[in-house]
Amino acid sequence: MSASRRTIAWLRGDLRVDDNPALATALERGTDGCTAVYLIDDAFWSRHHWGPARRGMNLRAVAAMRAGLAEAGIDLRVLTTASNPAEEVIAEACRLLGATEVHVNREFGVDELRRDERVAIRLADANVDLRRHHDQTILPVEEIRSGAGTPYTVFTPFKRKWIALLGEAGIPAPLDPPRTSDPPLKTSPPLADEIDLDTALRDVPESAFEAGEAEPHRRLEAFLDGPVERYHDDRDPPSLDGTSTISPWLACGSISPRRILMVLTRRFGPDPAAWAKGPSTWLSELIWREFYRHVMDGIPKLSMDRPLHGWTDRVRWRDDEAGFTAWCDGRTGIAIVDAGMRQLAATGWMHNRVRMITATFLAKHLLIDWRRGERFFMHQLVDGDFPSNNGGWQWAASTGTDAAPYFRIFNPDRQAERFDPEATYIRRWIPEYDGPGSMKPIVDLKAARVRAIETFKTAKNG
Repeated sequence: MSASRRTIAWLRGDLRVDDNPALATALERGTDGCTAVYLIDDAFWSRHHWGPARRGMNLRAVAAMRAGLAEAGIDLRVLTTASNPAEEVIAEACRLLGATEVHVNREFGVDELRRDERVAIRLADANVDLRRHHDQTILPVEEIRSGAGTPYTVFTPFKRKWIALLGEAGIPAPLDPPRTSDPPLKTSPPLADEIDLDTALRDVPESAFEAGEAEPHRRLEAFLDGPVERYHDDRDPPSLDGTSTISPWLACGSISPRRILMVLTRRFGPDPAAWAKGPSTWLSELIWREFYRHVMDGIPKLSMDRPLHGWTDRVRWRDDEAGFTAWCDGRTGIAIVDAGMRQLAATGWMHNRVRMITATFLAKHLLIDWRRGERFFMHQLVDGDFPSNNGGWQWAASTGTDAAPYFRIFNPDRQAERFDPEATYIRRWIPEYDGPGSMKPIVDLKAARVRAIETFKTAKNG
């Protein structure tokens, strides 16, 4: 007969019941009950520049899990670190519940790893075991290395290695949502740092993105029913519904990348090499997400406001508060840049092509430190994802992986002509737009391009 054991599943960036290794294992091993805990950690979120949209998406996702957790016989508690650090909150929850194991899914980033180490040490002092599981990526990207034994810093060879490893290991099978026929939940009185989730939800802003597990699956199926076939052509024009738009749910973990890949293989077959161009191109986007986690894990300085290419630390960024404010507010006078920034302000989301354009404009044409833009995006985005956001900004600023040479600079007007030729997207977000020349730009694009090239060249020759 198995020993009596109570467990805790600590939910973080994995806000789903489906395909959740930490949750499933905690339930399986919790012969005397399993409790799921979620920490509202305002200090931690603030250090990572989460704004109301991202925080709200997480809290609403936790609320959406309640029914599924109850069906699995799992008690849910929402705790706060307002008075105590995470390690003390978790340790006290273990003491009050009599839990001897805490199960978590591994996260990427130096702060996240250090937090988990502090928790592990504190729990070990109380004879509680912190058990970590692989969850955020399809393959364990932290173990992937080049022939030289180092992390990849260029996407294409990483993708080749990733595809080869997937072929060797096979498509990882997602875990189905747990169910139980056990007696009702084994609950206990309120915990020391517990707060009422419904009370916390009162301050959550409204959102066009419905939280929970059902919506990303609905969007994925709708995307695969047609748009994915044209993805390689339709992903760039921002006026088209050519993308899956499931990034907010991937960011908070309401759908797993393993589940997405399983759905893809059921549609298009088990061998990605045989897929048509559309789904094959979309798979590359999932691999980019894996790549940015791989790089962040293998090169810790990327979590510390440092560029991948050290020489770019010598770039003399401009102190231009007026320019930065105009960019944030969508008042640069560059139509597609302003349209993107206004879409971000209104919805918490921005089309990926426009993210690249707006980021390049800030880092190159305004020559403002990319880290300011990275932080602003994280504060505004409902799908703010630290590794992907950092990777995208370093790409745009020519400081990171796969960065275009510093002298290749997007011309936002040419980008608009190419990807929004009828100004459909621009007019949606700038109703007053009256065609080329109707807006007064805050910077001359040609002169700003020359200034950026000279500044980067000076830094490189350092």
